[in-house]
Amino acid sequence: MIWKSIFSAVGLCSLIWVLSGYGFTKIGTDILSLGWWAIPLSLSYGPVVLCYALAWLCITPQLELRHLRLLFRYSMISVAWNNLSPFVKVLGEPMRVVMLENLMSRKDAARSMVLYNIVHILGTLLAFFVGALATLILYPVSEGFRVGFIALLVASPLLTLLLFSLPRLVKHLGRSARRNKLVYAGFWLRWSFSKIRIFSRSEPKRFWAAVGLEILARFVEGLTFYIAFQALGQPASALACSLLDVGRALMDNIFFFIPYQVGSREGGIVLMAEHALHISGNVAVSAAVLYRLVEIFWMGMGYLLWISAARERKSST
Repeated sequence: MIWKSIFSAVGLCSLIWVLSGYGFTKIGTDILSLGWWAIPLSLSYGPVVLCYALAWLCITPQLELRHLRLLFRYSMISVAWNNLSPFVKVLGEPMRVVMLENLMSRKDAARSMVLYNIVHILGTLLAFFVGALATLILYPVSEGFRVGFIALLVASPLLTLLLFSLPRLVKHLGRSARRNKLVYAGFWLRWSFSKIRIFSRSEPKRFWAAVGLEILARFVEGLTFYIAFQALGQPASALACSLLDVGRALMDNIFFFIPYQVGSREGGIVLMAEHALHISGNVAVSAAVLYRLVEIFWMGMGYLLWISAARERKSST
């Protein structure tokens, strides 16, 4: 508990430091001056959720295209529950199973959730690789970021290999140490990866389409930054905004132990904007705040959809 309090304090202090450097009054003025830009900004996360829903549809052959609307709704709810988790974002995964039980058996729902999670992780790692490579090629990044991106180019493939080696590693550790938790984890990892192995071989087109959609989602999410910079009167290219969001996602994963990545996200966005993509750091501060507000908006919408779905289930019983 003490570590959570320490990380929370560090994150909060970092956030205050980043925001105060630009000025709280200026941030408030930027928010209030949005005008009609608030509408496209609020809706900017929609294409990302659509990519998630399409990827989920690809790895769930029991469903048809007509179920896409439901999967879009379920994805919104899952994202909302994940964002309600302050550290590792896992609350949305049980929700996927619960919601899919309306359409299939619990076993098939659990299988769909596991397949989607692995595809999501794989797509994210590949997006980090593509984003780092594109940034190094297209932008004159600072020396520190250059070293970091080169390290990422090496780490991403290694982490991908490690991801698929985990079942064997945990199985070996479980046998040598005879620890119940490792044995249990090894069983679920082997089960999970056996499912993804079978699916990728039997349905290669659907599998790689899902991975491609997850990679695309990481770059499409830059639309929020693109609209934010437009609204702030400091336009940035769509490519720069996409790469900025990939960097934002990377920082979120590195600093997962800080609750809601408060401070670490905003600081990472400003540093990458200034030292890698050559976007004004001051404008990036307001853009980061607007991004956070969009996230809160979609989290609220997803939670409201969950309450509505729960009431429907109660009324039907």
